[in-house]
Amino acid sequence: MSAEGKPQPRISRTDDGRIAVRLASRERQILGALAADLARLASGDLALQPDGTDDPGLARLRPDAVKGDPEASAAFRELTSADLEEARQERLARLASTLDATLLDEAQATAWMGAVNDLRLVLGTRLGVTEETGLEPPSEDDHTIVYLWLGWLEEQLVEVLAAGLPETGRSR
Repeated sequence: MSAEGKPQPRISRTDDGRIAVRLASRERQILGALAADLARLASGDLALQPDGTDDPGLARLRPDAVKGDPEASAAFRELTSADLEEARQERLARLASTLDATLLDEAQATAWMGAVNDLRLVLGTRLGVTEETGLEPPSEDDHTIVYLWLGWLEEQLVEVLAAGLPETGRSR
């Protein structure tokens, strides 16, 4: 615990600019299993249902380009879905290949952040998470706990990566 009573971050930047990842073995196993499951489901689903309609979680990864216009959304998906899915699969593969790493470079940490975000979107949609959901006390089921853990993990990745961005010189 820090002096402020907050838990120490499990993802932080080292003095040499790399990103240190201090996750327990079980956390890494869970993250790896979730990523492998999403990689398998997303790639298989793309061939059958490009919009993911049979799985609301996968559909969340492929939202309509134009709300209320299925034809325009289908045309957009036809043009972009293969590239987007390839990028998603690359992020998930990079996470899997660095799952046991204790130090990541910027590109690896960025891939982790994107993969964790995808996992959160899918799980949150399946759980029915909305903006209003955050106002209610969370349930204690395993899926909700994993969803909250993914949010905590993503927040740390965002903070660490944002801290490495160059200064813009503009006042805030």
